[in-house]
Amino acid sequence: MSFKLLITGATGTAGAEAVRQALNHPSISQVTVLSRRPLPSHVVSNPESNPKLKVIEHKDFLSYPTTLLYQLKGHQAVLWDLGISSAGFKETDYEVITKDYALAAAKAFATLGSVDEKFVFCYLSGDGTDQRDGKAWTMFGRVKGRAERDLALLPSEYQSLATYSFRPAAILPSAPIPEAPRTQKILTTIVPVLRPFMKAYVIDASVLARGMIEAALKGASGEIKGWEGKGQAGNEGVFANEEIKALAGKATR
Repeated sequence: MSFKLLITGATGTAGAEAVRQALNHPSISQVTVLSRRPLPSHVVSNPESNPKLKVIEHKDFLSYPTTLLYQLKGHQAVLWDLGISSAGFKETDYEVITKDYALAAAKAFATLGSVDEKFVFCYLSGDGTDQRDGKAWTMFGRVKGRAERDLALLPSEYQSLATYSFRPAAILPSAPIPEAPRTQKILTTIVPVLRPFMKAYVIDASVLARGMIEAALKGASGEIKGWEGKGQAGNEGVFANEEIKALAGKATR
């Protein structure tokens, strides 16, 4: 099978594990990372020596010129793991990174798909998000909710696009992330001890990656068998934490 997968946010906990999982997946022939800088060694050692991996340095995630889209021709999906903590941000600035970047990319990448074989956009959201106006308690939840909703509405205009959003709970890294926020490093230390008592509130990065890859591989029709309704606008249209685990458990390797 020839399947070309894009990944953003590859230096973070979710994105780094997605890169590693995708490189080892037999159904994926090429992994292309869009990044502002070269991949650090904690993601993949000697990335330039892996023939399955390509890194494209891209600075402006609001703009996708034709020269870049030409390089991406033949790619069938993206795992949009790009994100940042909302701490210290004004909501308008956080929205640019969290929502506007994703929407700009989805519209551009729609040109890579077709009505019959849609380009699959898998968006990393988070637990605590709510698409209903005024319902989320946090800025993170409000902005991610608007991003989920706007992405879910895009396929009605861009019929060569399919979108799916994922709301993991606390993500446990499979390998150390030197650049991880301090709070995440603390969670990584204490959560394994408490895991038996809080399974519903955590997810391994490897499981999250497998679930998102499964959607990327099987979502090109605009619907994933067994998960009808996912990708539609509304809170029921996203993959919640336990649903991601179930999706990952059905992944074929």
